[in-house]
Amino acid sequence: MDLKNKNTSQFDEMSMDDLKDFKVNVPRQGQRVTARVVEIIDDKLLLLDLHAQTEGRIYLEQYTKKPVKGFKELGVKVGDMVTAEIKKVQDEPALILLSRLGMVSEEHLQELEDALKNETTITTKVKAANKGGLVLTYHAYELFLPKSLLDHELYDKRHELIGTDLEVVVSEIKPARGRSRRPNIIASRKPIFEAERQAAYEERMELRLKELDKINTGDILVGTIDKLEPHAATVKFEHVMGLLRISQVSHYRIDKLEDVLSIGDEVRVKVIKKEGNRLDLSVKALLPTPFEEFVATHKVGDKVTGKVVQKLPFGLRIEVARDVVGLLHRSEYSWNPNDNFDAHVVHGSEVDLAIIQIDKKRERINLSKKALEDDPWKNVSIRREQITDAKILRFAEDHVVVEVQGVEGTIANDEMGLEKGRPEEYFAAGDVVEAVAIKVDRRSWILELSLKRVQEIAARQEVQKHLAEQDDESGFTIGDILNK
Repeated sequence: MDLKNKNTSQFDEMSMDDLKDFKVNVPRQGQRVTARVVEIIDDKLLLLDLHAQTEGRIYLEQYTKKPVKGFKELGVKVGDMVTAEIKKVQDEPALILLSRLGMVSEEHLQELEDALKNETTITTKVKAANKGGLVLTYHAYELFLPKSLLDHELYDKRHELIGTDLEVVVSEIKPARGRSRRPNIIASRKPIFEAERQAAYEERMELRLKELDKINTGDILVGTIDKLEPHAATVKFEHVMGLLRISQVSHYRIDKLEDVLSIGDEVRVKVIKKEGNRLDLSVKALLPTPFEEFVATHKVGDKVTGKVVQKLPFGLRIEVARDVVGLLHRSEYSWNPNDNFDAHVVHGSEVDLAIIQIDKKRERINLSKKALEDDPWKNVSIRREQITDAKILRFAEDHVVVEVQGVEGTIANDEMGLEKGRPEEYFAAGDVVEAVAIKVDRRSWILELSLKRVQEIAARQEVQKHLAEQDDESGFTIGDILNK
């Protein structure tokens, strides 16, 4: 379409008043104009009405730097107003070429400045990555995102981000200096990830409060070990955390939590205290105590082997199982009340005992050593002044030890009936002699005997026999003689 034909048709349709107001523009190179799109040719070329000798032309590659196939993809249509810069004016043949590339660059810079001013988010593409951070592009402009303003998790995988889109905010724009034609632009992710973290935190808190509201003291829960510290473990449920102290892991002593727990372990716990947002947990509250485990497998009368762990004035404390301690009262040492058993044992000594009482309510166990032994005195029938056989066992300084009916007794040297010398000069171990019981105390296990009294009894009986024989011969009785 040339000016001659166009203007002739226009003049034919215009009135004289219209012709007075009609002006033909004379475009100049470098001029910035705004014109209406009058035609789109092959989706690659725009014709603009410049009110000049011919339409202005903008080819697709001079309209945008975006990798698009045509103007339809950009949404440009006939009737749109387009601002562009005149790059070339030619008379023969008439030609006016325009471009928007310089303006686009300015518009993009303005977008960056607006983003800085309004603290809005823009979408960039990751061009490169290094130790210091990321190099980004926003259209024709490069931005640098320092490590300190980048999410830690993104920095760790920064090389994987190359070629991907990344949302940032503009934190600083320094004007171009020296030979540089581009401004120095600093980007940041800090406001974005801080906002994301805050939003995530608020969401977690809301979910945590909802879950926490449903948990009560005494509830039994299943969680996962999330963290291990020297004196406690953190247990994670769905959104709530609880504290499992080392003292609440087991009824037994634990030196290191790592010996019994590992991160990721699933644990069944009981809530033993709920105070505000804090949960105190216990594993051992769901486990039988050492005492309960012991009494579940033991009963009165059972024989057990234990170790001496403490000496007391009234007896011994004996550990019969791990962390299960019973009492061996001194009255249960032996049937012999004179047996000083605790003088013969030390801490750690092993002792065979019998269970004689289990008090589940007070968690007490009473033990006996003598219950495993026979009472030698139970078969002793000898009484005071009774003559019995006594077997000599050994000689002591001032007495002789003998055995009578299975128990030990003593005969004092002065009860041996000897005129002179020591008993071992007249008797030997194993000899059986007749003796009279002069003291029988079953409670104290005391049996004292006398040979001398046997002799006295024999002598008295002999006298009585002799007197009886005289009575028979004289006709007098012993009583008669005694009454004279």
